[in-house]
Amino acid sequence: MITNRDMLPTEDIIPVTFVGGTGGNFLCHFIVSAKRNIHDIIELSTHGNSHENSLKDILVLNRGLADPDDEKLSYVFSQQPNSFEKPWHTAFHIQSLNTINNNFKRSIRVTYDLDDVNDIALCFYGKWFIDTINRDTTIKMRVSDSVYLFFTKKSLTEMNKFFCEIENMPNILFVSWKELFKGNIEELIAKISMFTHINIEHFSKEILIHWRNKTQYCIDKFKDIR
Repeated sequence: MITNRDMLPTEDIIPVTFVGGTGGNFLCHFIVSAKRNIHDIIELSTHGNSHENSLKDILVLNRGLADPDDEKLSYVFSQQPNSFEKPWHTAFHIQSLNTINNNFKRSIRVTYDLDDVNDIALCFYGKWFIDTINRDTTIKMRVSDSVYLFFTKKSLTEMNKFFCEIENMPNILFVSWKELFKGNIEELIAKISMFTHINIEHFSKEILIHWRNKTQYCIDKFKDIR
């Protein structure tokens, strides 16, 4: 259990912070699987959600950006890591970079551009609204598909200013949605390897390609919703 809050910001934990739909949970899995040298293909939902099966060294609360950051941080710091090898990697939603820097010496941030909003909204719709929410028959969502996507795009547009790359912040690895989803695989792996100090040979291209294919299927399936 991590209990010494006097040592913060901690270098023992490197969190991935992100907006839902941009692949933060998968990116954490990609990094931890490389750290543990695991090349097994991750089991994803129909549309590519990795929530249930992604590797995390530390468990987190399933909370969104609108939920209190203190609650999410307290939970992370109360958990027993499931790996002996530091630093520990995890992924959760925090908006403020100041909050992240006040608690962690290093972190990873998934960024996106405004021209990514449509695709990310479709990812969030398929991976969360369809594969997760609608699977739970106890939850009744009385909203049309087009209305749900409209408000998702609106939220992503408003949140974009918090998830842009910032210069002169070497303690944060900024990974863009474009890099993660469609960028050059070798360059992406080299970039992550350099920041995490994980052997470049341990990263599985097949795991990344599998996630990309599922994500593309999701976007293609729902792109005609109006």
